[in-house]
Amino acid sequence: MQFTAPHAYLSTATGLAFSARALGGAFGSAVLNAIINGKLASHYAPAVSNAATEAGLPASSVPALLESFASGVGFTDIPGVSPGILAAATSASENAYAAAYRLAWASIIPFVVLALVAIWFLKGVKELMTEHVEATVEKDEVVEKTVV
Repeated sequence: MQFTAPHAYLSTATGLAFSARALGGAFGSAVLNAIINGKLASHYAPAVSNAATEAGLPASSVPALLESFASGVGFTDIPGVSPGILAAATSASENAYAAAYRLAWASIIPFVVLALVAIWFLKGVKELMTEHVEATVEKDEVVEKTVV
């Protein structure tokens, strides 16, 4: 961006580039967060519930287990819980999170491909790398007037 902008507009171009990068990051983070939360909302509870009930947890204790996972405390207060059940539910929880993050990262692949194609067409700037320094603001010639 800075090599293509006329030096009179260098600070404006730099500001626009930084602003575009910040906005892109904000929107990208929001989209990734929506993908992750959407995947977890639809798959987390069924996966953890199934793993826990298959390991022997009574179906009536599943809501308490999910609440304990949400808060991070109170696992010993769940009726019928055992270390084996807790291990199976924890594994299912980790797998659900891994699948959600995997989906979010996979959604970035098309943008990476587009960026790689754009990079392929970039020109080198080696000839611009000289000892000449361009200022962001040009200095106006000031004609000094001598007062008699």
